[in-house]
Amino acid sequence: MKIVPLKKSPATYSCNSYMILGDWNRIEDVNTLVDPGVDAFVLGEIHRLSTGVGKEPVQQIIITHNHFDHSAGVAALKQAFGCRVLAYGDGPLVDETLHDRQFIKAGDDFLEVLHTPGHSGDSICLYASSLQALFSGDTQLKVLAAGGTYSRDYVEALERLCTMKISSVYSGHDRPVLSGVREMLQRSLDIVLEAEIN
Repeated sequence: MKIVPLKKSPATYSCNSYMILGDWNRIEDVNTLVDPGVDAFVLGEIHRLSTGVGKEPVQQIIITHNHFDHSAGVAALKQAFGCRVLAYGDGPLVDETLHDRQFIKAGDDFLEVLHTPGHSGDSICLYASSLQALFSGDTQLKVLAAGGTYSRDYVEALERLCTMKISSVYSGHDRPVLSGVREMLQRSLDIVLEAEIN
């Protein structure tokens, strides 16, 4: 599995988009885009990649949640590539609704769907166990200050992530975290457990 962070437009507020590729000459590998962003800007980035012989550059899109800055670009990508769209919540352009603990082929490997409500009810993370990599969307993994109020669902999701072997995080807006992930998650959980939970 190869993870390629795509550049985003400096002129438009958008999320981070990631391409997941397998071997360029294996037709069964599934070119996957995580979160296309707000518009068609990533199309140019995708066309510059070597995405394989005999298959569409993007075969499926996975949306980590249905907020505008993560999903508005779906229509342009679907029109360009005829790709399938997968999301936890149903929507007008969604071809398949996902469920917690489902496995999805992406590149030459699989992603596990983790329902992580908190930022939104349809928020998911995607876990690639072979790389110990997590695509976190807008799920808050780095809590910096005490206080605030958190939902029980979010706390349970964070507790679950703390039990997993995660060595890198590819988030919806921040730079990738490539070290110290376990400590970051545990610190965040400790802070959250001291806050108000409803």
